[in-house]
Amino acid sequence: MGNSISGQVLDAETLLPLPFASISVMDSQLGTISNSEGYFVLSSESILGTDTLLFSYMGYETFKRAIQDFEKSPLVYLRSVEINLDAVTVYSRQLTGREIIGQVRENYSKNHPERSEMRRMFYHKFERTPFPEDNQIHVKHSDFVGMDKATIEGLLKMLPDEFTEYQDAVLSFYNYEDKHKLVPVEAISLEEDAMQDLEAIFEKKLGAFFEDIEKSKGNQEIYYKFRTGIFAMKADTNPNEDTGALEPHADSLHYRVPTTQLDGEVSFLLKDYGSLRSDNWEFITKPNRYDYRMEEVTVFNGELVYQIAFTPRERGLFEGTLYVSTQSFAILQLDFAYAPGKTSENIHLLGFGHSMNSKQGRVIFEKGAEGYFVKYIQAKQHETASIARDFTIMKKQKRFLIDKELNEIKLEASLTFEIHSDWELLILDRKPLEANEFETVKQPALVRFRKEYSNAPDLWDNRTVIAPSAELMKYTRKE
Repeated sequence: MGNSISGQVLDAETLLPLPFASISVMDSQLGTISNSEGYFVLSSESILGTDTLLFSYMGYETFKRAIQDFEKSPLVYLRSVEINLDAVTVYSRQLTGREIIGQVRENYSKNHPERSEMRRMFYHKFERTPFPEDNQIHVKHSDFVGMDKATIEGLLKMLPDEFTEYQDAVLSFYNYEDKHKLVPVEAISLEEDAMQDLEAIFEKKLGAFFEDIEKSKGNQEIYYKFRTGIFAMKADTNPNEDTGALEPHADSLHYRVPTTQLDGEVSFLLKDYGSLRSDNWEFITKPNRYDYRMEEVTVFNGELVYQIAFTPRERGLFEGTLYVSTQSFAILQLDFAYAPGKTSENIHLLGFGHSMNSKQGRVIFEKGAEGYFVKYIQAKQHETASIARDFTIMKKQKRFLIDKELNEIKLEASLTFEIHSDWELLILDRKPLEANEFETVKQPALVRFRKEYSNAPDLWDNRTVIAPSAELMKYTRKE
């Protein structure tokens, strides 16, 4: 990339790539992580030609390389470390795995403090949801104008075989105590939600229906009611409500999503995957559900590290490895995934179903002046959702005793979705944040994503991002 430093991290002996290696600029919080194939990219915008990069990887010697040396070769070779056996004896035999887990919990708030700060981040999301042919929405009855059975079923046939979202964004995330705001810097999409591409057609066919719903918001006598089985709810008719319209067709080169949507996903990743407050970290918070096995002591960035493998008992969900500093009991890295045969959230009630079939997470921390902070999060989820219910939409007019029904449509739905979600979150830089600074930050209503057809070498020119894998480099927008 023209204004970026890029390369690949390899094992010096096997020449195999080292995935998720930590790369940082000496004496700063700037840095990145290599991707699953060892490739990395680092913006040269904030780096001096005299700066030096540090390369760290679990079980390997920390390696230093001057920025100017990348002109000679983009390859970085790391050597596995040889650990002094006396040091291993001292550290590995004093505590059991369960006792170390207890020390991790006891020292967590000290080692991993929550502070008010601005974090510059790179966010990546790739989500696939197939729409099987046997999914059905049957129109049983409709007397709405323009909402006849043939029109609706014709529109349903236009739905794609798969809904896909592909979003990359550089953003600033501000948190002060328990409040947070998100400000996008730049956002790119190789595949927005397929429904947005069909929205113009749907609006044309069903425009009269949607327009009538909007008009009802300003009419105190008319309202819409939604019913499914024994449950019913009245549509919100607040005429002053800011719906945050997406305006997907206002600009053919961009599409927009509410900032609250992106803010919610970033907050979800930080809490559910990168914090002890997460239920996912039950292998630390609920040790009675797990068995622990001490493995060989290793080293990371010159620091001796406990490797603790964990497997679930009957009530546990996860298996994986926890990497803990032998000196401070801080978490340096953790890898976890549902153990074979484990699922959760198996809910089937009143025609609605949901199950979490698998979860997988990797979290890497970096050491700062005040403690250890999340540097990188990778999260993968596979879940199933289903609907098998009748739905009714009614337009009604208020009357003194019994409201009058003006129009009605009845639908029968039988749908199953397999949702595959992949996220990555890379903290590029962080700075302390004061209350007055937080108050001056204005979160925009919408995030504007630039539409791109495919991954290109200069897609993120002069930006530090997670280098796309070979699979993602081949990905192109669906027609």
